[in-house]
Amino acid sequence: MTLLKIHLHGIVFCEKCGKPMQRRPYNKKGLPATLMCPNIECTNISSKLYIVEDKLIEALKIWLANYKLNYDINDTSIDDNIKLLKTSTLSIEKEIKKENEKLNKLYDFLENGIYSSDEFISRSIAIKETIKKLEEKSKEFSSLLDNNKRAQEEKKLIIPKLENVIDLYYKLDTAEDKNILLKSILAKVTYLKTEKAIKHDSDPTNFELNIYPKIPKI
Repeated sequence: MTLLKIHLHGIVFCEKCGKPMQRRPYNKKGLPATLMCPNIECTNISSKLYIVEDKLIEALKIWLANYKLNYDINDTSIDDNIKLLKTSTLSIEKEIKKENEKLNKLYDFLENGIYSSDEFISRSIAIKETIKKLEEKSKEFSSLLDNNKRAQEEKKLIIPKLENVIDLYYKLDTAEDKNILLKSILAKVTYLKTEKAIKHDSDPTNFELNIYPKIPKI
């Protein structure tokens, strides 16, 4: 069995030590598997795996509901960033073109004897340095533009993607498919449990899950 085929593998991490939580089977005893921290020195307490799984899906539903409440369809901040970056990139490209034209004229001035060799070298070095800085700035803006475009697309898709995950999760048959589905929208989940369930009627969900959805960042 590959690790990907184990429920929640590579998704849920220990809040205390950071280790990836692991499934501990109890097949011989007829008991459900638990989710535990593999670090023997860690004091994080295990819980039944299916309960953690159910609570994770509930946590996603709550997160999505809150996201929808705070989602502003009229928020144009990313669009504004894209427009500004496109304008800035175009302006830099024009500056680079001007500097290259200056550089070409230097060769004419040198050939016509207007500039001495020393003057030509001095001025060409300065212009090439300016071009280099402009090209670096252009590359930086291009990267920012790509990031903004990607964030713009992800922002449009995050709500339907989460809705799709919640709708499909329990319809999937294998742990592998469920893990792939969760990893498509979750960066990670952290788990913390500090008190053991002493009585039979103790709350089996007395643990904390912190979810980290893959939301667009600029």
